[in-house]
Amino acid sequence: MQNFLSAFGATPGLHYLRPGSCPVNVVTCALTHNHSHKPFSLMKKFLLLSLLALGGLTASAQRTPHAIGFHVGGATVDFEYQYHFSQRNFLDVTAGVFDLGDGGMFQGTYNWNVWRSKDWTPNFAQWKFWAGFGGGIGYYDYDHNSGALLGPVGVMGFGFTVREVPLTVGIDYRPMIAMQLGDDSGLNAVGFRNIGLTLTYRF
Repeated sequence: MQNFLSAFGATPGLHYLRPGSCPVNVVTCALTHNHSHKPFSLMKKFLLLSLLALGGLTASAQRTPHAIGFHVGGATVDFEYQYHFSQRNFLDVTAGVFDLGDGGMFQGTYNWNVWRSKDWTPNFAQWKFWAGFGGGIGYYDYDHNSGALLGPVGVMGFGFTVREVPLTVGIDYRPMIAMQLGDDSGLNAVGFRNIGLTLTYRF
């Protein structure tokens, strides 16, 4: 038995077997007592842990829920931020100018990916249609009239996400029932012409 244990690097004279119990792992003993292979063992462990950490970071980057970009429409020109809760729904927040600089606007909408298809261009992109609703708040300042803008916002969009790059390109319609509160109070019709281009990159 001692010769058998010595073959695995165990120290002769120690009792590794006990009556009625399982044997101690002789491979562990060999790794512990065989000092000639220790540098190689540590190097292998370091390389393995490095590869696992790199793989974990890569997978995490591919699953990130954040996206940034811009939206250019008939009523607003905005910076855009999205938070994707899942593949089905996401939050969209925009901030920019209203009516070509005659005001400013901040909007937030909750959206659903209503339809998706990988069959149209399977080697290039996934196509999708999304819709949602939310609200907006801002201000207007034109022709010596100024005040606040407030109202609900709807969204309908159609576009594609590139397969190899997390880039989404689409066209959307974001009508807003923009109520003016201040000088020349009433409904601002500019909010209804907000059809435009959206481009976001998921990082």
